[in-house]
Amino acid sequence: MSSLVHHFFNVKEGVTERTAPSSSGGATETFANLHVAVVGCCHGELDKIYLACSDHEVSSGKKIDFVICAGDFQALRREEDLKCMAVPEKYRSLGDFVKYYQGEKRAPYLTLFVGGNHECSDWLAEESYGGFLAPNIYYLGHSGVVVVDGCITVAGISGIFKAHDYVRPYPNRPFYVCEASKRSAYHVRRIEVEKLKAFVRALRHMQQWGRKWGVQSVSPSATAANIANPAQKVSQDGGNDTTNSHITLPPVDIFVSHDWPTGVTKYGDEEQLLRYKPYFREDIRHGVLGNPHTVKLLQDIKPRYWIAAHLHCRFEATVPHENTSGKCTTAGTTSPVATQQKTKFLALDKPAKGKGFIDFIDVPGERGAVGRKSDVDRVVHHPLWLRVLRESHNYLSANDDSWSSETCNLLQSSEEEPISTEVSIPAHSTKQLLQSLGLPPSPIQQAQPQSTIAVVAGGGSGHHRPVTGSGHAKLDDKAGAPDANCSSVATRPADWNGARTEDGVDAGNDLPWVEDAVGDV
Repeated sequence: MSSLVHHFFNVKEGVTERTAPSSSGGATETFANLHVAVVGCCHGELDKIYLACSDHEVSSGKKIDFVICAGDFQALRREEDLKCMAVPEKYRSLGDFVKYYQGEKRAPYLTLFVGGNHECSDWLAEESYGGFLAPNIYYLGHSGVVVVDGCITVAGISGIFKAHDYVRPYPNRPFYVCEASKRSAYHVRRIEVEKLKAFVRALRHMQQWGRKWGVQSVSPSATAANIANPAQKVSQDGGNDTTNSHITLPPVDIFVSHDWPTGVTKYGDEEQLLRYKPYFREDIRHGVLGNPHTVKLLQDIKPRYWIAAHLHCRFEATVPHENTSGKCTTAGTTSPVATQQKTKFLALDKPAKGKGFIDFIDVPGERGAVGRKSDVDRVVHHPLWLRVLRESHNYLSANDDSWSSETCNLLQSSEEEPISTEVSIPAHSTKQLLQSLGLPPSPIQQAQPQSTIAVVAGGGSGHHRPVTGSGHAKLDDKAGAPDANCSSVATRPADWNGARTEDGVDAGNDLPWVEDAVGDV
């Protein structure tokens, strides 16, 4: 592509498509908007979502390239998985995913999703670095950055924020043996935010220097020895590739989270939101509606779009950004680094209401070859994200301040130092990714035997490291009384001031029925 100088342009329905002729007369590359369906909470209603997508294609005449779901996906494979999901008994149903998992149906669109607070947390932990859970259905992981169709960068973070768990380790696996652990498992951890901070800082670090990244494409079955040897590149079909392939690392086009970044409501029609959800007023006033750490990510990453869910309402906002980008020197010229000057924030509802749960966005992108790869190869890990995963992996279980975006080695290199070649790995599964990078699974990524998934009377589930200074009473699932079977994973933080969180209750009680209590499940 780099050798092509001339491009031909066609304008159709206001969308510019640019095709580059192939010197071999083969496939061409097309430059156009990609049409993406974005969805709020899924709650297992995949059939309804895909039907809405199909209806949209018929009515609009536009083909949907892929679908993004912002959490509460409820990827449940069998009845036993219901015990791993923190929902009230009356809402425990398998939903539609099992039909796609078992092969009875196939997802008609590539579907990417992040986790929410109603998930099979044990299974998602095994795929915490991302992976396909069913044909054409991809989980972004606890946090993740992938490139779709070679042109659209999608980043995301799973879970909801609870202050008392943010700096604590993940509970021990399996989570389902203890109600408190089952809820603690889907709370956002510090290291997931730090990994994303490290990614965007390293990305900007390289963009400011006008640096390019040597990318090596490998199959998931490639050995760690192959990957560690930069002198020999391994192509996806297993052959040797001696060419020097370079790309300019793209910015993030779409960021996906389940809960909202704190403070985002001030950039939209807040009063209209409060007329629909009046019980949000105190949370907004106290600054506890959403995640206070992802708002910093919003400011740093500056994505084109930020998609969220969780609060079961539609809300739009436009977040402006200061132009703090540096200068990029390329081919002897100096120009500002390309960054978005505003982010379109869009929160969506759930399918059960029949409206407000889906929307469609157009994202500019350089499509890959028209002869599209297999579905599973349409999603690859961002090469810079792989470096972040490799460096932070050994600190995942501790979730302490031993590693942070400030100490990330990617930010320590000078402009003169060469940056080592990283690989571009198809995002098939966490297990294959770990094998490709030569990393052992962390404790939360260990697979659990299916025979162990059963109702357990006693839990004893705790954190991977002891929590110091835990003088609080342990809270059970309902009344806030001590639960002798669980470790102290749901206690009120010392700075709790009585304000309600996004769940509508205090931060010490992460209760599953609170949405039901306000008539909004």
